[in-house]
Amino acid sequence: LSRMEVLMNNFIFGQYIPGKSLIYRLNPRLKLIASVLLIIASFINHNLLGFIILLGICGVIIQASQVGWIFFIKGTQFFIYMIFLTSILQILFSNGGTIYWHYGIFTISSFGLQIASLAFLRFLVAIVILTVYLMTTNPAKIAQTIQGICYPLKFVGVNLDDIGLVTAIALRFVPTLTEEVNNLRNAQKSRGVNFEKCSIIKRIKSNIAILVPLFMSVFRRAEQLAATMILRGYTDGKHRTHIRQSNWSKFDSLILIVVLLIFGLILYLNINF
Repeated sequence: LSRMEVLMNNFIFGQYIPGKSLIYRLNPRLKLIASVLLIIASFINHNLLGFIILLGICGVIIQASQVGWIFFIKGTQFFIYMIFLTSILQILFSNGGTIYWHYGIFTISSFGLQIASLAFLRFLVAIVILTVYLMTTNPAKIAQTIQGICYPLKFVGVNLDDIGLVTAIALRFVPTLTEEVNNLRNAQKSRGVNFEKCSIIKRIKSNIAILVPLFMSVFRRAEQLAATMILRGYTDGKHRTHIRQSNWSKFDSLILIVVLLIFGLILYLNINF
């Protein structure tokens, strides 16, 4: 298998993996609020100590989720690989500060190294937090949480149940489409299509052999889903209740306080140092 195929086969972003660890038992609203706060903290942070704290928190979150470090690292390699490549390009094409190396259009400078390092660490923290959130939260609960957050839109005529349904379906189809792409690649390779050892133009033409059946599969699945919903009596615009309600516990409040303190600490470090 090529490097890109290995990365795509281990792709876990957007997939829900059932479990019973502490992270799974937290309120989905708390997990969404905490994730947003930590991601905002990573993007406003430019302090080394702040990144050490955020990366330490990411390590604690991964450990608490009990999904396994090797499994998690393999599942996020695709994003880490892409972020790393983007950072390398940023280093080579950014000018400013002290120039360490220059050749033609390529330049390595102190400014480029600083910007690339900040971008890599910020996106790394964001990817880890989002992956853990999506991996440990049931798509139905994510949709229910988004419905609750968007509740004010109900007063302007927005149907929140439809928003929740669309969100749940979108999250559910992420792993399905990933698996479909892998199956189509394997099917085309068995027919003699070469995706690696050829020119860029031929690679583009080879990938068209995947895109066309992929779109056909997507439309077919959408049609089947619509037919299934109609047969089960789904009616657009009707209010729906939920079988399971997520309760807010004292432990959730404690975790929220800790996250707010960490967010405040990151702000303090960036304002005063």
